[in-house]
Amino acid sequence: MPGLRRRAVVDPYAALQQRHLLLVPTVATPEQVDALVRCWYPGSDLLGTGAADLAGRACVNGPHELSMEAAVTADVPSPWSMVYDLEVERSPREPDAPPRRPDGLHRSFPDGLPTGAELAGLELLLALARRLGGALRTAGAHEAIVADPSTALETRVLSPTWIRVADVAAVCADEGDGIEVAVQGDTSPQAQELPDGTPFTVRLPVGPAGDVVVVAAVAVGPEPAVAGEAFGAGPMAVYDVRWQAPDPQWQLAEHLEGTALACRERVRGPIASVTRTLAELGGGAVVDADGFLVDRSQV
Repeated sequence: MPGLRRRAVVDPYAALQQRHLLLVPTVATPEQVDALVRCWYPGSDLLGTGAADLAGRACVNGPHELSMEAAVTADVPSPWSMVYDLEVERSPREPDAPPRRPDGLHRSFPDGLPTGAELAGLELLLALARRLGGALRTAGAHEAIVADPSTALETRVLSPTWIRVADVAAVCADEGDGIEVAVQGDTSPQAQELPDGTPFTVRLPVGPAGDVVVVAAVAVGPEPAVAGEAFGAGPMAVYDVRWQAPDPQWQLAEHLEGTALACRERVRGPIASVTRTLAELGGGAVVDADGFLVDRSQV
């Protein structure tokens, strides 16, 4: 009729083109995604509301199950059909950020990485993709960054119990010879008699593969992954189990090959074994390199 205007119809899938997207396999259930997001943001409720609040600065929405036509409209590459979107304001770019990251995020932002809440949200999506065997498609991109789960090598044990340095040293000694102990940088035997809670490191050489290093300290603040645990609100010990590669550049590389890859795989077993034993000694919980809870039996 004359004088009437047709109301514009907004295609919700077209809007997804301009948002950063987490792409997950169809076997990744909403319950799994919700539980993982809560490890970073304990107050969120993605499963119940379809929107996980990220500390009031951003929001993860979903899941969105896309048909083939909707995936084309949303610019989601094949074969992905299950996605979550990051709702966040575009941040200033940081042109002086490191030129490369091991997760490949720098390739999507040649003019500089995002900052603030946008970067934090992107790092959450990448971590989720790594854990779930998914990918990240940044806003406006036509290709996805496929996360490599094998790169999540290092672990953290969160415990209500302080394990004394001699006991941690014994755990590491079971995996090999030549361990080195330093309490606040002091390698003398007397230093091991300092009070419980004094930070220390135990270094386990693994031949040409580098070292497995346990770094023990008291948590400086709440650990969100264990916010729901009985010990989560009190003081806790933190045991980081790390790989110190013989070449520091290996830990900045997106993909390892040859000797570098063999070395990383060589330390995987000792890291897992030390982590399991520390978790059994101290109780508590294990989180992976991305801060997600892991069943200690599956480390």
